[in-house]
Amino acid sequence: MKLLKASILASLLVGWAATSNAQQDQQELELRLEAPEKLHAVEEQIKQFDKSRFTEIVQLLGITDLGDPIRVVLVPEDSRIARNTPSWVAAFADAPNDLIVLFPSRIGSYPYDSLEAVLRHEVTHILASRAAGDNRLPRWFSEGLASAVERPWGIAVRSRFIWASITSDAPTISDIEGLFTDDANRAARGYTISHALVRNLLARYGPSLVPTLLASVKSGNTFDQAFFSTTGTTISRATLMFWHSSGGWEEWVTFLASPYTLWTLITSLALVAIWQHRRRRIKRHRQWEEAERLEAEIWEEHRQKYRLH
Repeated sequence: MKLLKASILASLLVGWAATSNAQQDQQELELRLEAPEKLHAVEEQIKQFDKSRFTEIVQLLGITDLGDPIRVVLVPEDSRIARNTPSWVAAFADAPNDLIVLFPSRIGSYPYDSLEAVLRHEVTHILASRAAGDNRLPRWFSEGLASAVERPWGIAVRSRFIWASITSDAPTISDIEGLFTDDANRAARGYTISHALVRNLLARYGPSLVPTLLASVKSGNTFDQAFFSTTGTTISRATLMFWHSSGGWEEWVTFLASPYTLWTLITSLALVAIWQHRRRRIKRHRQWEEAERLEAEIWEEHRQKYRLH
């Protein structure tokens, strides 16, 4: 079962082209960049990004009409909009206005590791909203989907999820939705758990899950109704299944059995052994020095007494 899930997820996140509709032409997403002079270098960097990475998003969402170009506005840190936006927010998407706002100086740490990853994340928000007919999508699904597109389920994300699951005590879907607040730490936990949950749903229900869900929401169903008609279960039940499977002991076993974890453990044990050895050597040298000092004192005392004779 674990190998099957891994195979499904690999084919989803690495080779979405294989699951695309044969009728879907290879349209190219158009991004219209706007930047002040001081950010022209960043603008040029974005122009060099691999356009096929955006095609993968289109295929995952099942979009056949890309719609209008997306404006991408690069904003310097000394601007008023930057001052009015929480410092931990590196970008945001305004789907109704086909707008993405990026703060390049804030990109570099989780969950905003790279400029290209952040841009893919925000493009996913815009396109998912279009695929849903601009109808409401829950924050956990929107952010989890964008995070799954943005980054692979590597050791760094896996370790963050394990820590988040420990500190969050298997939250319900309502609890996960509530993590996306103005608090940076809670929001980071929300991104991590949503990423893991959406990834689990994709592995369980297959690559058709997302386009079917979005099409159902576009037709007028609520997200809850669309989810039930697509999967045959409720979101709450699916969340419980998630925590009982990859959200639980399986995730721990996979994490602990990974080569990275094993090498880290081996390295840590080696460092501890070296440290213990050095402590013993230092202690032994101090004992020798103390013995020599006592011996010198005894000899000096004996020498002085000898002179008295």
